[in-house]
This record gives sequence, structure tokens and C-alpha cells, in this order.
Amino acid sequence: MLRHEACALLVRHLGVSQTEAGKIYDIEYGGYISYPKLKELYTRYLGRANILADTEDPEELEELGRVRKFCVTCYLLYLVGCLLFGDRSNKRVELVYLTTMEEGYARMRNYSRGEMTLAYLYVELAEACLPGDRALGGSVTLLTVRNLLM
Repeated sequence: MLRHEACALLVRHLGVSQTEAGKIYDIEYGGYISYPKLKELYTRYLGRANILADTEDPEELEELGRVRKFCVTCYLLYLVGCLLFGDRSNKRVELVYLTTMEEGYARMRNYSRGEMTLAYLYVELAEACLPGDRALGGSVTLLTVRNLLM
């Protein structure tokens, strides 16, 4: 993923400034974001949402909505990375999954996550079988359950 694409996703979906997005791109493996950075952003937004929770000011209510959206997006991206499409480093998640969220959460229910996850796991399994590879990415539990049900 190119730098400007990754930074645009970070700014639009995770609410970081352009400067912070550039730093994340440079430090956090390019088109990825680390789980600790996601946790940091989630905690930041959750704290801000708690501060704004009792407001009646229209501007602060609008900000509360934005902050909650960023908080939920951080959480969902973490879940996608940990449970469905984890890589072998087990330290990061690809920013490309934010593009799915970009289409809207309502449309996400139309995706066949089971088949997508299974295909991803089979690719990871094929790569793990190559000489020199020692790890398998993704949720091995899901792969095991899938094979037991067949």
C-alpha cells in the first residue's frame, strides 16, 4: 500500500492527524498498524468519549459521534486482525481492511466472512508449508473446526 493511501485511511477512519498518520506509516511497517498502536488510539477515543458523554452542547455531541465511530473502528480492526486475518507476526493488521469499513458497516453484513476467512487460512497454510517457514497466520482454531466438520 502506498504511503498516501495508507495515511488517507488512517486519517479518515481512525481520526489521526496527517502528521501522526505519516509517523504511523513510517514506524508501523508501512501499510500496517500494530496492535499496541490500535489499543493506544482506542483508549484515547474511549477516554474522550467518556468526557463528552454527559454533554448537551450540539458541537460536543457531534464530536462525541465522531469519537465513538473512531473508537468502534479501532476495536473492529483489532478483531479483524486478531480473529480473522492475523498475519504470522501476530503484531499487526493490514490497513487495507479499513476499505471494507469504508463501504459502510451496514454493507459488511453482506460479506461472506466464513468463506473469506477460510480462503485466507488456506493461503496461510500453503505458505507455512514452504521450506523455511515456521509459523501459520490466522486463526488455526477456525481452520481446525472447519476441517473437523467436513
